[in-house]
Amino acid sequence: MPIFDYFPNKYLTLISMKYLKHSSHPPQAVFKVQPSMNKLEIKDYLRNIYGLPVKKVMTQNMLGPRKRIIGKRKIFYYKRPDFKRAIVTFERGANVYQPKNP
Repeated sequence: MPIFDYFPNKYLTLISMKYLKHSSHPPQAVFKVQPSMNKLEIKDYLRNIYGLPVKKVMTQNMLGPRKRIIGKRKIFYYKRPDFKRAIVTFERGANVYQPKNP
């Protein structure tokens, strides 16, 4: 019988964080996620894998940028893939780690 990992094909990429040491706002983080993930999956992912106290999740469906390359004889169009952006609000006073930029 196969053994499956928890969310084996899902990914979250941290884009930015704000209000980490703010006294009146709870900390927030913005993640880039797959378009197929919903709010409950994002909340469970962060709680079960990273142990973060998630209070609220807001999502936005973003269209991938469209590009146009002008050649000598033709104009080429292409589009980057669509993605979803998740804005996660953590509990007030939560110990959230922010990675340092190299």
